[in-house]
Amino acid sequence: MEFWNFPAVTGGNINSINNAGLETFRDNPIDSLTREICQNSLDAVKDPDRPVIVEFKKFISNGLPGKLELSNAFYEGKETWRNGNEKSLRFINSAITILKESNIECLRISDFNTVGLVGAQKAELGSPWSSLIKEAGSSNKKDESGGSFGIGKAAPFLSSNLRTLFYSSLDKDGHSSHIGVADIMSFRNKDNSVTLGKGYFTNNENSNAIPTLLKLDSYFNRRETGTDIFITAFNGRQEWKDEMIQSILRNFFLTVFQEKLIVNVDGFVVNHLNISDLINGLEDNNENQILKNYFRLLTSSQTVKVPYPPKKYKDGLEFKEGEAELLLLDGEDLNRRVLMTRKTGMRIFEQSNISGSISFTGLLLMKGRNMNKVFKQMENPAHNAWLSNRFEENPKLGEKIFSDLRKFIRDTVKATYHQEVADTMNAIGLSDFLPNKSMMDGKGGEKIESIKAKTKFIDVKEIRQKPASVSNSTNIEKTPEQMLGEFDFSEGEFGGNGDGKKSGQGGGVPDNNVTDPGGTNDINRDSKGEVDSAEKLLLKTLYIHSKQRYSCVNKEDGEYRFMLIPQKEIEKGQIKFKLIGEQSNFDLPIKDVSFNNPEISVEKISGNTLHFINPNKSTNLDLNIKIEYSNYCVMEAGVYENS
Repeated sequence: MEFWNFPAVTGGNINSINNAGLETFRDNPIDSLTREICQNSLDAVKDPDRPVIVEFKKFISNGLPGKLELSNAFYEGKETWRNGNEKSLRFINSAITILKESNIECLRISDFNTVGLVGAQKAELGSPWSSLIKEAGSSNKKDESGGSFGIGKAAPFLSSNLRTLFYSSLDKDGHSSHIGVADIMSFRNKDNSVTLGKGYFTNNENSNAIPTLLKLDSYFNRRETGTDIFITAFNGRQEWKDEMIQSILRNFFLTVFQEKLIVNVDGFVVNHLNISDLINGLEDNNENQILKNYFRLLTSSQTVKVPYPPKKYKDGLEFKEGEAELLLLDGEDLNRRVLMTRKTGMRIFEQSNISGSISFTGLLLMKGRNMNKVFKQMENPAHNAWLSNRFEENPKLGEKIFSDLRKFIRDTVKATYHQEVADTMNAIGLSDFLPNKSMMDGKGGEKIESIKAKTKFIDVKEIRQKPASVSNSTNIEKTPEQMLGEFDFSEGEFGGNGDGKKSGQGGGVPDNNVTDPGGTNDINRDSKGEVDSAEKLLLKTLYIHSKQRYSCVNKEDGEYRFMLIPQKEIEKGQIKFKLIGEQSNFDLPIKDVSFNNPEISVEKISGNTLHFINPNKSTNLDLNIKIEYSNYCVMEAGVYENS
């Protein structure tokens, strides 16, 4: 006898309709459903030499198993929550209305060339069946798999207006099974006991699987191993198919291209034969253009492929050569980022802050078992970031491993394309200053009358300006691309105006006793006490010559990255930032600062001045700043040591 079994809570938590696992995917339910389903199917591949096939098919059901019992559970829930949670009541009333209908719209999700839900026959703890159906926050997948938290199984529930799914499977050992799962809210049943809120359509009190396949979609019969998930009262919007296809192209273009995945979305097939046409046919918005550039990496003859070198760490952890491969392609107007993937090939995130001057795009393919095992542990539940503190075995080692990977990417990009950048540069506007050759040699037709001028001599005079900073920029208009790149500054670019004894005088090298490298440093010796106080102030900091370069990370948010290398080790000091304009310079207000070296700390921020503590006296001051300026700008920074 088959029935809905809602176990009693027996002194435990009473659950409303809110569910933390579901909230993880609420922002974009169709995209989340597509990502999680395809990843789970790829993790369960049966024959790695053949593609996994995933099918999404919408259909109408006229007979949900246990429909009357499920409806009664919602009525009991309505009575339980009538004076309680309003969100639960809205959900309950909607579910009751749906279950009154004779026909209910459903979505069938079927995969093929997978092992199926192994373990349903015995329901052993830790088996794939138990992990999916019974266990909360549990995953027993392999080291190189995509999933690791057991949270992705919640995504299909969000697409059901009944929060009810049915699972049917034929596993690799030939065992058939099906079971229903309703993830709703706690309620008081007719026995006056309060339920957990999670119920199972089963044939026994232990909520084990029923040993037959479920034929809910009358047009579908399973004849090979795999799993079917039936989402009841499917709440996909009218454009759900387009959203799903877009998600496949965005998140699994690599897997489809490599012939590891085929997806059938309600009759529309995405495979390796049409993936190129589908991506290139997308409208030319910014997101799609980036996707097109990533896909171009896979087919271009200009793509550079660099294997990750072997690495050895403590505790016997080792990466062999080629456990990851970096694909790079340069060209105009590329996104300067590298898309990170692991074994399944699913998009995880884009690594930025690589180079501000080289126009390139990249793709990291992580293929080795050891690297996948480590970075799987660093991956967050949403599968869109790697965080070293999630490497529970040793967070510091995790940071070292992740840092080495980022360094490999940066160094490879710069080593691959540095020569081209050094040899070529677009000099926008330079043609305005060059003579017309045809006018000079008398060729090219009739000459045009013009004003002629000849410089007789040049007289150089030293001019002392009033307190206003000297511009370091040229009259040639700079493009955003030029200003976006990394700028090398010579020593002493901060200027000041004084008596020539204590200041840098318009861009000269300041004396080491100067506190403020810009503005007027004159001292009024006619006022009592001002000499002593000013001289004491001048002795508080020492200007330190430094090499520096910076790049724009995000123009709109005013984010920049600075690399400063002082000529002296500094334990405690200051960095002052200025914005350089055509007519004058001014102090640059700082919103936020962070050092990439965790051993260097920010003591405080005061206006345009950053006070820092560097206990290990690192000579590389690598930092990120946010400024109150939302356009491209030219900046300079002065480094000072507290005396």
